[in-house]
Amino acid sequence: MAYYRDLREYVEALDRHGKLFRIKREIRRETELHPLVRWQFRGLPEEERRAFLFDHVTSVTGGKYEMPVLVGACASSTAIYALGMRCTTEEIFSRWLTAQREPIAPLVVPSGPVQEIDITRNVEETVDNIPVPVSGPGFDSSVRLTAALWVTADPETGQRNVGVYSGYMQKGGRIGVGLGAGKDSRLHLDKCRERGIPLKAAAVIGPTPNLIYAAAATLPYGTDEYAIAGGIAGEPVQLVRCKTSDLLVPAHAEMVLEGEILPDESIQGWPFGEYSGYMAGKSKYPRFAVQRITHRRNPILLDLLAEHPPSEGSKQKQIATEATFFHFLKENVGLSGVKQVAIHEESGGWGFFVIQMKVPHPSQAWQALYAAAGFTPGLGKFFVVVDDDIDPRDLDAVIWALVFRAQPHRDLIVLPGKRPMLDPSAVSPAQPGWHHAYPEPHGASCLLVNAVRKWPYPPVSLPSREFMEQARVIWEEEGLPQLKPKVPWHGYELGHWPEELKKAAAAVVSGREPEDIKKSEK
Repeated sequence: MAYYRDLREYVEALDRHGKLFRIKREIRRETELHPLVRWQFRGLPEEERRAFLFDHVTSVTGGKYEMPVLVGACASSTAIYALGMRCTTEEIFSRWLTAQREPIAPLVVPSGPVQEIDITRNVEETVDNIPVPVSGPGFDSSVRLTAALWVTADPETGQRNVGVYSGYMQKGGRIGVGLGAGKDSRLHLDKCRERGIPLKAAAVIGPTPNLIYAAAATLPYGTDEYAIAGGIAGEPVQLVRCKTSDLLVPAHAEMVLEGEILPDESIQGWPFGEYSGYMAGKSKYPRFAVQRITHRRNPILLDLLAEHPPSEGSKQKQIATEATFFHFLKENVGLSGVKQVAIHEESGGWGFFVIQMKVPHPSQAWQALYAAAGFTPGLGKFFVVVDDDIDPRDLDAVIWALVFRAQPHRDLIVLPGKRPMLDPSAVSPAQPGWHHAYPEPHGASCLLVNAVRKWPYPPVSLPSREFMEQARVIWEEEGLPQLKPKVPWHGYELGHWPEELKKAAAAVVSGREPEDIKKSEK
């Protein structure tokens, strides 16, 4: 099955699958739009969440916008994420692994719908007419593009980067770009600063979801996000050349802002909510000077709901990072025993990692922990490795392993040198520029926890499988509520269970006393 041609075809798919709310009434972008969408994250189970398409967006000043706004379409739920990949929820992980193993190079085409309209004059007015919502009215004082792909190229090598970075919008068409330390496009900007030249850039609005997923993922420097997006779709991403530079942008996107990120000019950014669930402070951001705009007729603004988890931001980071770390540990590090990597969304989609593995040698549990912690300085605050009988997505099971398979004096290690990643526990928010600070002398830290069994254990104290299966038949015959089995749902051996005790248990279920076993053996 071919992938979605454009965002519009994807919206039709959302509607067909019952995953779209279409809001016809007028909605104010500053005060009503995001709070309405936020309610489904604070008041509905995940499976009931949908995308929202707002047809009539207005302003508190009385203005009306021609551009509809689409929110929640990429990662409001795992089901919507799967729809964005055009696969089932069970296929998401394998689709991500295939995209990393077998990326598909993009295809450059001579023209595309994204250049139907070409604006060369008064570009500031067009920028001001983009109906960007306020994410957290009442606390946010920053208006951000949250779903733009920022395309730049390394001035030395020409290697491009496509990343999802915040675009801080101010009146007069002024835009700041959230290129934090360590971001790939920030490296491009730093090289341009050394040369005293601006960095050519393009902000792409309204791409298909595969491009959002690839661009928002944490991938090694030099990875072609367009090729990863092609791997997700199973076909090449079609690209057109920008009007003002050699940068390539998706041919079927909704809008492209072309311009330059200035090496020596910044704009004041105001507070906004972050993925940690807390507000970030004021900061200065490099200024993006828009020179030209191309767009489709009647363009749509794609917007991501981020900030407090759960959100679209935490969901897409969770899914992509799980796949990236699994690929890294299994195929780059060579840890064949790794079965799953689970990241709990409540940690912002990046902070709490659980690695499930079959441990062939005790040293490999520590190898997995150190490798995961060293993958990137910004991701991961708690890394836990568990045995393959522990469900890494079930916090009840993880806590069981932490308490009964680990000893704090022996199995916990604190590693310094991590980036705080907007964590208010690392730097006081009262400190100016706290959200970009690196606390001296050793930065932030992460905790490694080895919660695998160190020796044979007695059996898990639940009825054995045969008796649980027999009981389930009775349960269903009685018409009792439908079961959703939780691992472990039956007992099993873990290496330490003497033959005498096995026979004693067998005696009891046959109506005898354990002592009868000894008598019968004499």
